[in-house]
Amino acid sequence: MQYNIRKKKLYENYGWPDNYTDHSFLEELRKNIKPNSVTIDEAINLAASISTQLSMVILFVIIFIWLNNEWITPNVIFVSSTFLTVVGYVRYIIKTCKVFEKISKDLRTVLIFLTFGYILSSVLKTLTETISTDTIYTMTVFMFLIHLIFSKYDSTNISISESLSITSSIFGSLMLTSRLSTPLHAFSLLTVAVQCFVLLPFLLSKLNYKLFLSISLLFGTLFMMWQISPILSCVFITITVFVHFICPLWYIKWQKYKENIYGPWDEAVIDS
Repeated sequence: MQYNIRKKKLYENYGWPDNYTDHSFLEELRKNIKPNSVTIDEAINLAASISTQLSMVILFVIIFIWLNNEWITPNVIFVSSTFLTVVGYVRYIIKTCKVFEKISKDLRTVLIFLTFGYILSSVLKTLTETISTDTIYTMTVFMFLIHLIFSKYDSTNISISESLSITSSIFGSLMLTSRLSTPLHAFSLLTVAVQCFVLLPFLLSKLNYKLFLSISLLFGTLFMMWQISPILSCVFITITVFVHFICPLWYIKWQKYKENIYGPWDEAVIDS
């Protein structure tokens, strides 16, 4: 009897039971015929995206602490963040087509945000004043955890999960603004939130190599955190080094243990 006449056709019956296999069943078994090896540069670049998002969340919380403790004025925060945003926007606009049309549209958006953001900052400040501070802090931590979980670290497109990530981070930022002393403090913190959690993903989508941005944020976050707690700064350095370098090296090392098998059980693929 010939066993190799079986074909990959649904509903074609040769008179054998459904669970029948012959000695030729595993002859088509192949291993690792579609290798997807990740280089060390690609692994570190992806780790840099994760480190960037983590640094932005921590940096935003530190800015809130500085503003709440009156260690820095909201004017300094607004001017500094605006300068960094302009630098990032120039880097973003370089790779964009129809530059002048894009700039004019973005300027209108910025003017609308500054106008309504400043007018509504007093409302945003009093929006959650009746809620206890412990509840505000707990909900903020929860929102930022959602932001970190659903961020699209390896995608250049804004998907549903990325929209959920942005929404949760902005919602957490709005809750923190109610704990600041003046509407100007609230407006400056809200501006930083938009720059960190809305504009930054668009900049990251244009960067092919994110290591420089990640290291810059690392030093900036470390400088401001050291004023609050040197112990937390050491913990932050340890976590960042682990995510940034140790995890990619482990991933590259363990790639050789990964095996993908292909055989007659695979789904049919249209070969055009």
